[in-house]
Amino acid sequence: MSGWTQAETLARGAGEILDDYFGRIHRTDAQRKKGVRRDLVSEADIAAEKYLLEHIPDEDDVLGEEGSERATGAARQWIVDPLDGTVNFLHGIPFWAVSVALVEHGKLAAGCVHAPALNLTFCAAAGEGTHVNGTRAEVSITGSIDESILATGFAYRRNELADNNFDNFEQLGMRAAGMRRMGAAAVDLAFLATGRLDGFWEPHLSAWDVAAGILLIREAGGRVTDFRGSDELEKLLYGRNLVASNGHIHDALRGALRPLRGL
Repeated sequence: MSGWTQAETLARGAGEILDDYFGRIHRTDAQRKKGVRRDLVSEADIAAEKYLLEHIPDEDDVLGEEGSERATGAARQWIVDPLDGTVNFLHGIPFWAVSVALVEHGKLAAGCVHAPALNLTFCAAAGEGTHVNGTRAEVSITGSIDESILATGFAYRRNELADNNFDNFEQLGMRAAGMRRMGAAAVDLAFLATGRLDGFWEPHLSAWDVAAGILLIREAGGRVTDFRGSDELEKLLYGRNLVASNGHIHDALRGALRPLRGL
């Protein structure tokens, strides 16, 4: 089974579990992670991650949002977010997804972002392009920020952080054709890869938020760097900040962002 097929199978399986919970559990059913008021985890997140762990081959390593980690130095590592957009999910907002990525020998090999409530499944494999619901997709051709629809997000602990992103949101919000804040970075990146958005940036992200999305965008012809301009995978996954675009507006978008202070 190819990495693409494996990633999609895993994401769809976890998505079926989440779809069964969607609309039946709510914010009052969730717990706070490490006491952070806005950072929630529910039994749905945990059940989906349990499914993923049970179906990822034992010989492969795993990094997952809800604390799952298997680090043996294996050639293959799965980076999974069983439910990106938990707050949306608990409020009945359909912008949530399962994100599954495969890193093989230090390179992104496959990725899938499955959004059951939107009936959208975005998949990519290295050298094979990006597809949404089986149809080949590409980034947009928008050539300027003035004409762009941009997306971003904010950290749960934004009231405590130097890089809270509100200055960037205000500045770019005055320039762009439109701004979106959908509350699920994996969905934002998948939308960018398929031409629905033109650019994205966000600080305080984790590897499981972005791993699949990075490959989706690259395979669709877009560009992904950190705020400082590096496209090294290690920095993109673990540097906790990301800028992504259709490529045409990338330098202008990155140049408009305030330099990071706390990252």
